Amino acid sequence: MPAPPQPISLGAIENLLPTVNFASHAAAEAQMVWGPRAIPDYQLFYIQSGEAVVQIGKERFVLSPGDCALYGPHCPHKLTMRSEGMFIGIHFLYSSPSLAPVHPAFGIENRSEEELSSSVRSSYKLAIAGPEELELPPYFTIPGLEPILTRIVKEYLNGQPGYTIVMRALMTELLAAIARNQLTRQPKSDDQRKIDPALLAISKEPEKNWSVAELAALCGYHVIYFSSLFRKCTGESPKQYLISERIRKAKFYLLSGEKMEVIAERLGYASVHYFSRNFKEETGLTPTEFKQR
Repeated sequence: MPAPPQPISLGAIENLLPTVNFASHAAAEAQMVWGPRAIPDYQLFYIQSGEAVVQIGKERFVLSPGDCALYGPHCPHKLTMRSEGMFIGIHFLYSSPSLAPVHPAFGIENRSEEELSSSVRSSYKLAIAGPEELELPPYFTIPGLEPILTRIVKEYLNGQPGYTIVMRALMTELLAAIARNQLTRQPKSDDQRKIDPALLAISKEPEKNWSVAELAALCGYHVIYFSSLFRKCTGESPKQYLISERIRKAKFYLLSGEKMEVIAERLGYASVHYFSRNFKEETGLTPTEFKQR
């Protein structure tokens, strides 16, 4: 029996630069088969109608309308339509400096049934917050995905000016939706629950200069124990976490067109100069450079 492959880290979700290589919306006849094969990128296979079976390594998933499979280049797979139906297929890369689509057909490799059945599915992990990573599911059902998938297909087929950057934005939204759905399915650890009041307070009032003692008191713990627990759960000290939350909200406000003076005041900075300096220390870019990029 082959040993399970090591999980493949995709990096932090905030740093993803997804590129759509191919997108299609098509009809398929009953018993239509793709594979066994290995692809050069990643694929989302979404069933609109009918039923399909996806085999990834030894694992088999039955897809009904609204179901989606997700797999990558590291393991052979096979798609079989059990009945006639409609599907949406998106080939993409999680992170690529280039926006130009590279059609996957040139990199698809045929595999044997033996290679398929003897392989083991690879797992893919995204860094969300702190030291923990989130494993993306190979099979899922998430309400609301179909409109995003349909828009990606339309952008790919129409090829209007700027379509590649629009596809990147839509793909980022799609991946965020998958990650959030997976997070809601993971039970919180006891340690995570203990610091939830502090996390909620920082999220609601990032402009407040929260002291560690105030945050510890919200959770009902001694400062030393709270600080140790907080770092264990988030990978950051309470002070650094507060700064990170401010920068995250600052990015949103900047991209929403807010003026720097307004953002600085809203997030509790004494001046625009201090806000700009803190932003560059955390991101490596000035607020103006971040907006330009």
